[in-house]
Amino acid sequence: MHFNQMFAALAACLLVSAAPTPSIVDYAVRIEKRSVPDFLASVDEFNELHRAAQLSAAAYAGCSKGAFDVTIVQQIDNATTDTQGYIGYSPSWKRITVALRGSTALIDFENDLDTTLVTPTLSGVKFPIGAQVMHGIQSPWSSVHDLVISTVKSLIVQYPDYTVEATGHSLGGSLTYLAHIALAQNFPEKSVISNAMAAFAIGNAEFAAFGDSQKGHLRRGNNLGDGVPNDNPQFTHYGVEFYGSGTAASTVKCTGELDRTCSAGNNATGITLGHLSSFGVNVIFDGFGGCKN
Repeated sequence: MHFNQMFAALAACLLVSAAPTPSIVDYAVRIEKRSVPDFLASVDEFNELHRAAQLSAAAYAGCSKGAFDVTIVQQIDNATTDTQGYIGYSPSWKRITVALRGSTALIDFENDLDTTLVTPTLSGVKFPIGAQVMHGIQSPWSSVHDLVISTVKSLIVQYPDYTVEATGHSLGGSLTYLAHIALAQNFPEKSVISNAMAAFAIGNAEFAAFGDSQKGHLRRGNNLGDGVPNDNPQFTHYGVEFYGSGTAASTVKCTGELDRTCSAGNNATGITLGHLSSFGVNVIFDGFGGCKN
């Protein structure tokens, strides 16, 4: 997918999205009302989310040899499902990285809307009885699952002391919900760190509980005024939400799945202008600056 096509697809979605976007002033008033003294994200937490946004932006940019601090060893590119991203390693962060691209083509937007629940089946994963996910996530992830697992396994042999991580933005963030479980189940000796950026919920309560039970942790990184995290209200998110307007000082650690001072209270749905920014990163443009091709 060329850059012009990607930009046109996202612009089209913005044109049809009429959801209101709250102002930074409204947001500041809301967070001032919080009574919990430690609701602000730590500097380390913000840095994690900022880096995850950079790596997610690089997946849109199509970086081939490197993405910011990550050396890329394998492209993720399934032509049938249009599932794309990259796998690599970061010596500076001691991470083995799986980054998944968000929606840029028609088939991606069709997957975004394919909410039919299915029982997931993936090699190396024992899903609990009753866990279900939307077909629009199960299908694209299953098309690259074996490639991801085999590549990560090879990297673990080379870098046994590295942590495993997954990230992605929008559709990529929602794929991260499934990637986190797949990685944690296939590599139980590792504590998997995942950052699902601007993700919509993908499964039922049983699936979400299974995600929360994995070794490691998953963060939900959401931007001020982004409506996508509120899509699919019939499903359940998992992980810990962080919400902000692009700076460490504005980023809060939310409480529960539907904290009204965070995404659940912004009265937005669908792709809004807030969807194109993530923790100080413009996901459309900033990934190109981190590419090593």
